[in-house]
Amino acid sequence: MNNCEFHNTTILVVHEIYGINKHIKDICDSLNKLGFTVVCPNLLGNIENYCYRDENKAYKHFIHEIGFELATNKIITLAKELRTKCANLYILGFSIGATIAWLCSKYDGLFDGVIGFYGSRIRDYLEVRPKCETLLIFPTKEKSFDPEIVISELKTKDRIQVIKIEGSHGFTDQSTSNYDQYATEYCFQKMRDFIMKQNNSFSETGGI
Repeated sequence: MNNCEFHNTTILVVHEIYGINKHIKDICDSLNKLGFTVVCPNLLGNIENYCYRDENKAYKHFIHEIGFELATNKIITLAKELRTKCANLYILGFSIGATIAWLCSKYDGLFDGVIGFYGSRIRDYLEVRPKCETLLIFPTKEKSFDPEIVISELKTKDRIQVIKIEGSHGFTDQSTSNYDQYATEYCFQKMRDFIMKQNNSFSETGGI
């Protein structure tokens, strides 16, 4: 695939509770190499990132100091600014970032597509009905809930494609024991195909 095929496409990457750590930086670097313009805002304020051993601290900081409503509002404000500058705009989130991306999907005309990896808290916002094409990727194993229940509910909604992967939460992160190279490569190819399809549809209709 020629990298120039994505040169007019911007991806807004939304990080996990840990902030912009090595995993997120690696994701952004990979997307840049494919020709995407990448924007990755820090939602943690003065904190750049947390270590994995501080998982509980990172989670409490996000829930009590930031929260999904404030984080989503920040992303929406940034997306509205980006929307005026780029031909194609997508949002890609991981974990809590995927839930934020899901919450952003209900805003009409803002994103050309929404992509979320293992957004476990999506289960708390199943009333959302996306206004754009949405690709959600879940592992078969989650500590706090049964992904199959959430997947079944999501499949009843329009504009949603769901991929289920054998594995655990965080399977794209090389820094964790849950990393699965094959699953990661497979999902990233599906993500590229998803973006290419939306871009082609946008071109065929002549844009907005």
